[in-house]
Amino acid sequence: MKKTLLTIITLVTFCLCANAGEWANICAGKKGATWYASAEAQALADKVLDIQKNNGGWMKNIEVSTMSDSDYNTLKSASSKAEHSCLDNVATTQEMRFLAKVYQGCKVEKYRESFLKALNMILTAQMKVGGWGQYWPRSGNGSYQDYITFNDDLMTNVLKILRDIYENKGDFADIADETTREKCRAAFDRGLQCIIKCQVDDNGTPAAWCAQHDTIDYLPTEGRPHELPSISGYESAALLSFLMSVENPSEELQNTITTAIEWLSEHTYMKNAKIADYTNNNGEADRHIVSATNSDVWARFIQIGGASGQKIYNKLFTKLQNRNKKRSYTQNGTTYTYTEYEIAKNSYDATKAYQPIYAIYSDTIQHLYYRFLYNYEDADSITDWKGCEVPTSLNALRRTSYQFLGSWCYNTIHTEYPAWKQKMDIINNASDATAYELSNGTNTGTNTGALYNFKDGFSIGNNNGSKNYSTGKNNTVKYTQGVTYTINIPANTAVTKVTFYGYDNYTGTNSYISSLNGVNYSTTDYVFPQKETAESDGIYTTQTITLNTPATGSLPFVLGGKQTCLIITVYTVETTGVENIYALDATNGKPIKYIKNNKLTINKNGKTFDAVGKEL
Repeated sequence: MKKTLLTIITLVTFCLCANAGEWANICAGKKGATWYASAEAQALADKVLDIQKNNGGWMKNIEVSTMSDSDYNTLKSASSKAEHSCLDNVATTQEMRFLAKVYQGCKVEKYRESFLKALNMILTAQMKVGGWGQYWPRSGNGSYQDYITFNDDLMTNVLKILRDIYENKGDFADIADETTREKCRAAFDRGLQCIIKCQVDDNGTPAAWCAQHDTIDYLPTEGRPHELPSISGYESAALLSFLMSVENPSEELQNTITTAIEWLSEHTYMKNAKIADYTNNNGEADRHIVSATNSDVWARFIQIGGASGQKIYNKLFTKLQNRNKKRSYTQNGTTYTYTEYEIAKNSYDATKAYQPIYAIYSDTIQHLYYRFLYNYEDADSITDWKGCEVPTSLNALRRTSYQFLGSWCYNTIHTEYPAWKQKMDIINNASDATAYELSNGTNTGTNTGALYNFKDGFSIGNNNGSKNYSTGKNNTVKYTQGVTYTINIPANTAVTKVTFYGYDNYTGTNSYISSLNGVNYSTTDYVFPQKETAESDGIYTTQTITLNTPATGSLPFVLGGKQTCLIITVYTVETTGVENIYALDATNGKPIKYIKNNKLTINKNGKTFDAVGKEL
């Protein structure tokens, strides 16, 4: 890329970012289904097509809905369209989501073709190891942009859209043919395996993830000069939230999630705290750590210790030494020249294992590139080995311009994980029964009045027409006390057991299961404890009831006390009376295909799959 064009694109990106927000809302579907079929939406989609790169994607931070004519003309120029595509900062995936909505609204083929061109870029750009870098084509020059990238949710954004395409629903229904959908499924599975392989080995204990990982040995690696190899609280929290959304996860993936949660739980930087903005004594915008309830603080970069840390940081030092890049800084008339290797090697302190690492990144003070700092709030500077005065802490500008500390992991650990673990326990303990979850996560979005519709043919109605569908926290659905709710069960299905997981949404009194399938219970049999304070989170509780007689057709229940936010799981068996049928492997006599409870299951290479080839 010519230097002039780089400058132009940088200025365009800067200007467009100032209006960030509207374009993201449009791509997320906030305009309503009818708008995406309109002439206005198609005119905007035509601009998206005009600035699509020749290799299929788009550049990041481009606010298509608000860009000026000058910016538009620059971006659709032949030189710009010949540049690489980007997957960072939701680039390409958000344009694809917008085009899918427009195509479904108007069925104009050029929007589908543009979508598929971008999809082909994503499939082509996937590394052999299963990950993606920031750009395609990759530079091939050892840049951090070519690493496996979790930073800014790059990889999870790609995996989410691949999953949406192969599930063939909603905006993505029939936008790709079956062969392409299977390619998306295979790419998704390779991506999951890449995430599992990148889980950092902390001296024999599975930990979490860095923002970037090496494509050869999967080790944590550096990004920009202030993004040092480490374990990232920020990226790990986002990755875990995504991984917990994977349906029917393998035992290996379940173990990855559990061990990462355990490691992050044990490596909290500060309990009962959060990061808050304030104005410091110099009148500057600043951030500091303050006390807070229902909040803990983690580091964006957690230094790894022991032999694992030695291996990771020695690799960084060797890389910088081989590169031999020099950085100079003039202070009080004296110019000090360093190699990046010297800066990193001499500032690194192995005794600071599992503490936060900070760094300052500015072209005006390049002698701080790759310098390990260990103080968040202002601390005294020191004179280094060359006689130059250097900081030992961040400054106000760096604290406010980059999130080095945050509470990202708190909700993941304390809310999302318990709900996911409860769901996994249900699935893993289902035995011969099939478990179906009735939650906001499985709701179809086609609710009508007092009827709530869920996947797999289940619905819940109530005898109070004013109790429309409403959600609580963490995929729960709100249920009102005293109202009779009825779970409508699909034909040829019987419910043998029900699990209620959730919380009392109010203070003052406990909520409880008052009746299920005609059986009444006392106020103390199946209780959901009241919230401790109005501001606090509910107390998540699991209550499981095995039915005396399997329920078919309908299953009524009533809650007492207060409004309760619940995820309901029903355990079912088939009632058609089809016999179990087995096909045996001639070499060992073990079943390789069998029908049980009317479901086809296939055993292959030690793994179990359903009729459509999805691993169970």
